[in-house]
Amino acid sequence: MRKFTPAVLILLALFTVTFATAQGPEAEAIETSETYSNVAAKDIENRAIKALDPNGFMYEFKNLNINTKYSEHATAFFRDKVIVSSAKKIGAFYGKMDKNTNTGFHNLYCGDLNTKGDIKNLVNFSRSINTRGNHEGSVALTDAQNVVFFTRSVEENGVHNLKIFKGEMPEYEWTNFEMLPFNKEGYAIENPVLSPDNKTIYFSSNMPGSKGGYDLFSVTINEDGTYSEPMNLGSEINTHKDERFPYIMGDNSALYFSSNGHYNLGGLDVFESKIIDGKFNFPINMGSSLNSTEDDFGFMMDQSNSGFFTSNRAGGKGGNDIYYFKREKTTQLLQGTIVDSKTNMILPNATVTVVDAYGRIVEKITTDDKGVFTTTVIPYNSYTLHASKDGFIETDEEFESFRGDDFKHKMTIKLPQAKAEIVVEEEKMMIKIENIYFDYNKWILKDESTLSLNKIVDVLNENPNMKIEINAHTDNRGRANYNNKLSNKRASAARAYLLENGVAANRVISNGFGESQPLVDCGSKCSEAQHETNRRIEFIIVE
Repeated sequence: MRKFTPAVLILLALFTVTFATAQGPEAEAIETSETYSNVAAKDIENRAIKALDPNGFMYEFKNLNINTKYSEHATAFFRDKVIVSSAKKIGAFYGKMDKNTNTGFHNLYCGDLNTKGDIKNLVNFSRSINTRGNHEGSVALTDAQNVVFFTRSVEENGVHNLKIFKGEMPEYEWTNFEMLPFNKEGYAIENPVLSPDNKTIYFSSNMPGSKGGYDLFSVTINEDGTYSEPMNLGSEINTHKDERFPYIMGDNSALYFSSNGHYNLGGLDVFESKIIDGKFNFPINMGSSLNSTEDDFGFMMDQSNSGFFTSNRAGGKGGNDIYYFKREKTTQLLQGTIVDSKTNMILPNATVTVVDAYGRIVEKITTDDKGVFTTTVIPYNSYTLHASKDGFIETDEEFESFRGDDFKHKMTIKLPQAKAEIVVEEEKMMIKIENIYFDYNKWILKDESTLSLNKIVDVLNENPNMKIEINAHTDNRGRANYNNKLSNKRASAARAYLLENGVAANRVISNGFGESQPLVDCGSKCSEAQHETNRRIEFIIVE
């Protein structure tokens, strides 16, 4: 197994860009040339290079032994097996050629999947599904694996157009075949895949309603077994060129598909669209660690981050080859600093909750004494950072990790201060602010506490006749006499700060009560949270 070296290969020759769809049973060869000016070509190249880096995943993959000089592609997981569509010829029955492509007709085969990703013992999937003179291509199975949706070509005016059929397995063989009613005569309907709840079929088609070439559509399977009209997945997914081979993850977290209409390395590239609140997000190219300058399609992956894709890249055995892959995520560091929005003073002990694009809490972090937090993020993902701190207004910041390599992001989140409140607690009128912080066993104000005391200054300036008492309290650890002295020094330090900032001395009295007035009378069994509650400074309004 080799590791694909991340590299962006953009071919812009004579400012002409040529795109081609996948070759094989589910694709007509279509080539389109577009000529650009020097400026436009350079702009495309720069944007492509920026967008098509390794995309946050490192892939290890290998070409499978089951590949032949003909075309193969993997279509579905089936129990502990994999279903493969192949144009190889087996015996007289399967030896007929498609005169339109001069290749053998594709039929479905099934092989055992081992832990190394090899497909062994490839046998005919179903003699009742496979035919001699038609292509059988992609397959989708219900969870119970007793209903199958598959593509079979139907000859229309001398052309084999793929249609979606349904079959059932009431006992030991597939039967009760029917072509589904939403197929359109004269158009290809291909690559069916089921949603995890088995209520929606996604597929690719060039039917009316497409934006150009092949588009991705969906059809709802109604409770009574009927089908809705096909619905185009919209311009977020579909382009004026080709979108094909949809695949929905089993947890409904993402749609994978191939396109030559979004920015790519050449031909069909594999893209990922996150599914959030039932909506498809803008697709991201899976990057140069997976895609090549040729056609890459038929991506399918299980929950263990391994699976298969198909490619006609150089080094294959001929036609389209199946590749097995395993991938690992490349994580990045996000380092942020929380500061006061007015003064830019750092804010230690702030809480940052990291929420991913699905609304899931990834991590809760407390900023250090320098106001810094550090977390890991996944490339090409969106996050919401919810920052909070006592005495400040909670703030959300959006963050997008739009790079695909190892990288350290930096950001600053500014928290606006909440105003002080005048409240009545235990029959005392007071100015309510967050706690005032001192170093352990110290009475020197921490820098962040000056922000809190500024709120007291503001209230006193707004109420020129108001007078207050500053009452400092400690927890019950240590000697009572020492705690009494410490609380007096802390109250005096807070008073001194107010006076330094323009408050008249006759408006402020300071008192230290040590451990004598706990809010929580927990004796010798206090928790750390209870100790913190009892350590406080109160600003009591006396006039």
